[in-house]
Amino acid sequence: MVNQMKSSSAESRSQDPVAPTRDAAVVVSEFDSSDADVWAEFVSRSDEATLFHTLAWRDVLRSTFRHEDRYLIARRGACVTGILPLVIVRSMIFGTTIVSVPFGVYGGLIADDQESGAALMDRAAELGRTSKADYVEFRQLHGANASLPTIDIYHTFIADVPATKEECLSRIPRKARAEVRKAMKNEDLEFGQEDIELHEFHHLFSLNKRRLGSPLFPSSLFWHLRRQFGEKCVIHTVRHQGEVVAAVMSFIFKGTLMPYYSGSVEGADASLRASNFMYFRLMEWAVDQGLERFDFGRSREGTGAFRFKKNQGFTPRRLSYQYQLIKAKDVPHLTPSNPKYRAAQWMFRRLPLFAAQKLGSWLVKRAPF
Repeated sequence: MVNQMKSSSAESRSQDPVAPTRDAAVVVSEFDSSDADVWAEFVSRSDEATLFHTLAWRDVLRSTFRHEDRYLIARRGACVTGILPLVIVRSMIFGTTIVSVPFGVYGGLIADDQESGAALMDRAAELGRTSKADYVEFRQLHGANASLPTIDIYHTFIADVPATKEECLSRIPRKARAEVRKAMKNEDLEFGQEDIELHEFHHLFSLNKRRLGSPLFPSSLFWHLRRQFGEKCVIHTVRHQGEVVAAVMSFIFKGTLMPYYSGSVEGADASLRASNFMYFRLMEWAVDQGLERFDFGRSREGTGAFRFKKNQGFTPRRLSYQYQLIKAKDVPHLTPSNPKYRAAQWMFRRLPLFAAQKLGSWLVKRAPF
């Protein structure tokens, strides 16, 4: 971001077809359709860009949730020197918020230099004021602004993919490795990549969300993800005696495999160790595909997901979610650990699945998730 911001490498900048003019003033403009190629090129060359900075992710949000996106580009002369994807979420429940970016664990500002970053931040604050937003949220994977309020309850889990499949097991700590071995001895378990029906995947995903007491996402989200990302969106399953008991939807981006959405039937982990088996086999699959990194996404410290990922041999890395407070006096606390949401969690766990899906789909379209 503006302070402590890691600049893109000189080698990456040299690949830009138009070299920046260092004495040219930074100009920030809003994205329009003619900027698609330069936006994609910047995302491609920046080491800090994530899946959630792509225009494909923007188009998924547009198609599924109908939010207003206001993507910003900083330039020096004809050269793009920074980007900031912003999405306005208007809600009678949660107020008006601006997020970079919704439904993404990362996002935020990427800039080649401090001046470009500062200009993008100034424009974001201006947009917050004109939109009468409560706050602007930056989900930073790289860089942080020392002057902004920060929430650091989330960690990400990113590791290099082993060079060989044999190393996949040895890197897992002893206790979790024993669970994987037990699952591998179960001849009734099968792992594979397949195009299961999306409604079947959504059913498994919904079961997971309901067990957590979290709002369920609309099935249309997964249709739009598959349409936008094509072969870079893959689904793997675990079958027990031929029946799907667990599944995970992953994305491939710049050499990284990111398992992002998953689901399972009740008891699949307790009785079959399905998650241990699935993610171990998925790591082996990443080796076969020649991928470089495995990104387990974010989790809150103290949760079961945090412990599971750490027990798979991943080192947690703290994320900085930062805020420009516009109308709000304090940073938001839209997490399951907030006591004010306990009643809603209790309700979601007990709703029939079809009712939880309907209510959850309505709610998430009106929330800055």
